[in-house]
Amino acid sequence: KVGYSVRFDDKSSHSTIIKYLTDGMLLRELLSDPLLLKYSIVILDEAHERTMRTDILFGMVKRAQEIRKNKSNQEDKNYEPLKIIIMSATLDAEKFARYFNTSTILKIPGRQFPVTINYASEPQSDYLDAALTTTMQIHMDQPKGDILVFLPGQEDIEILEKLINDYGTSLPPDKLKVITCLLFAALPTEQQTKVFDPVPPGTRKIILATNIAETSITIRGVQYVVDTAKCKIRKFNPRIGMESLSIENISKNSADQRMGRAGREASGVCYRLFTKDEYNRMEKDTEPEIKRCNLAPIILLLKALGIDDVLGFDYLDAPSRTLLKRALEQLFILKALDSQGRITELGKKMAEFPLEPAYAKVLIVSQEMSCTREAIEIVSLLSVESIFFSPQDQREHASEMKKKFISPFGDLITFLNVLRSYEVQKGNSEWCHQNFINRRNMKHVIEVRKQLIQLCTRMGIPTNSSCGNEYEIVLKCILCGFFRNSAILQPTNNYRTIFSNQNVNIHPSSTLFNKKVEAVMYTELVLTSKPYMKNVSAIQSNWLSDTAPNIQK
Repeated sequence: KVGYSVRFDDKSSHSTIIKYLTDGMLLRELLSDPLLLKYSIVILDEAHERTMRTDILFGMVKRAQEIRKNKSNQEDKNYEPLKIIIMSATLDAEKFARYFNTSTILKIPGRQFPVTINYASEPQSDYLDAALTTTMQIHMDQPKGDILVFLPGQEDIEILEKLINDYGTSLPPDKLKVITCLLFAALPTEQQTKVFDPVPPGTRKIILATNIAETSITIRGVQYVVDTAKCKIRKFNPRIGMESLSIENISKNSADQRMGRAGREASGVCYRLFTKDEYNRMEKDTEPEIKRCNLAPIILLLKALGIDDVLGFDYLDAPSRTLLKRALEQLFILKALDSQGRITELGKKMAEFPLEPAYAKVLIVSQEMSCTREAIEIVSLLSVESIFFSPQDQREHASEMKKKFISPFGDLITFLNVLRSYEVQKGNSEWCHQNFINRRNMKHVIEVRKQLIQLCTRMGIPTNSSCGNEYEIVLKCILCGFFRNSAILQPTNNYRTIFSNQNVNIHPSSTLFNKKVEAVMYTELVLTSKPYMKNVSAIQSNWLSDTAPNIQK
């Protein structure tokens, strides 16, 4: 009667009455059922998060509702009206009501206990150090109650976890023991659920989380919140085709949501590691993804859903024409769209994969290039932030241990070497520790690989074809999806991208850093102190004309 559907896992049937599913899965259902005829009510929760997929869902369910209403008014018994419920704890309700042409707004007061807010007396230059100091002061001075610490990303979380655990070993015997629990998107599900497990008597739980813990879940026992006011924001520059992943300040709404986590079960305390003046200067809401991210994935999905006029689509907040134009150009170059902007047969296949269009094309092309096994493994390896870890006090040693895996072909084949060795060692934790391999992330890689194998099998792509050690074959396959992410070595010893004619650099974390090869391919271009290419592979310049003969047109 109650089922769910998430990526690669569907636990529902014809007898299901209530179905929980992600925004991505509902969009996938729209491919085969554009009017959502098997549903009478659609509830879209956490609407304030304004992800790209959610924003497209708003337009698609509104369209389905209008068509079904018109059909129903014409007394077509095959169409019953569709009810839409939009829910959020922090929402511009009036704006959504105007968009959905309704005046019905219900406000349900939640049970919220009082929360005392403590602001920093002065701006903090090092939010990680401030978080550590504040967390340990709470632990030493405050009564029992779990602590929730908000941090920007996985790297900060893992650094703080180690520091807290180090402190925990030297606590006085009369103080509570500490258990750290982590919560971020890339963490395997079984490890995420540990935040809900009760702790032994005489122990305090310290949860280190990204903004995933702002609204999506409630963790029992939390009485103290430490808010760094930081989150990772991804932005796309359509002019140069470069994405930046930067740590930025959160919005007021996010800060208030974080504060509320301390008052769910009893009165609590929120320690804001920023001043009251800094809070007053924050933006009210976070900018929607659709106005700042690469739109290629959702434009391909809209095309697959039969929405040809993506410029005229009924967006809640319309993206810029520049972003839309660049997305259409990307999909044309990938041959997902034809010169008229219509979706191709290849594009329809790509839309079936819950992946970025470039990765979807790689997996499709891998069939004819007989390297599906390696393509799946590389895509899986790229699903995590990093398979290596490098403690600050052991960086030289970690770098030395990494050398045994390094391939002259660059990062992607180096990652592949790590995966092969990891499997030979059967994921041995001691081996991972000695070689500075992130075991947690490697487990996630194995799980993603399993899911992609299942997906490719369903798509009719044989998954046992392999190029063995002929790595040039799989790199050419990857290039079929990422040829626009290629750069040529210049006489000045830096690189210039073929697509945007921009000077770029190889990231210091790359195995090709300080190496001079005639041409490179990368999967990510990020702007930090410089424009850096990440996940870099050595290629031959003649591959570009073979793989993408129209790239210079």
